[in-house]
Amino acid sequence: MRRSNRGFTLIEIMIVIAIIGIVITVGYPSLTEYMKKGRRAEIAGLLSEQAQILERHYSKNNVYTNATGLSSGNDFYTVTQTLADQSFTLTAVRKSGSSMATDKCGDFTLNNTGARSMLNATAGVTTKDCWGR
Repeated sequence: MRRSNRGFTLIEIMIVIAIIGIVITVGYPSLTEYMKKGRRAEIAGLLSEQAQILERHYSKNNVYTNATGLSSGNDFYTVTQTLADQSFTLTAVRKSGSSMATDKCGDFTLNNTGARSMLNATAGVTTKDCWGR
């Protein structure tokens, strides 16, 4: 008489669990970096949008001060504006406790000349890596 096989053996289950563990170990860092890249693009876009608001205000009033409609940031960054009559600097600082708190790109800055830079970035990271341009 032949015995029919039912179910999986313990060895087969352990092999599947090991394969799933390897896939997660390899894939998770890529997934988190992909998510961080999207959040960096979001804050870069927000800073560019804020700069456009400031430029429109400057076109009408010939000063950057007293501009309205500026954002304070999002869930991952706090945006601050340093406004003077003839210049501005926008700074996006990472919020502590958020997933971006330890991001390699650090904090973003954009000024009235269009100069983009990063503060507190990891050594070797370029502006192009973080701003995407």
